Amino acid sequence: MAVTAAKSVMAFRVLTMAVDLCRLTTRTMNVNAGHERTSKARIIHQIQLIRGITEKNLKSPHYTSDSTN
Repeated sequence: MAVTAAKSVMAFRVLTMAVDLCRLTTRTMNVNAGHERTSKARIIHQIQLIRGITEKNLKSPHYTSDSTN
């Protein structure tokens, strides 16, 4: 149950970051020009970190359907 809750929290965080990135890109978020680039880079970096974590977990031999264990 804790894993399901953690996945839900992570999905919500990614969704929130994606919305923020979209708002920054379309300039509908009120930020100073100097912070815009930094905010975009921070959000992109966080999403890449999360993608790296999930890709490692998906490639784990414990979760493959064709494992012989």
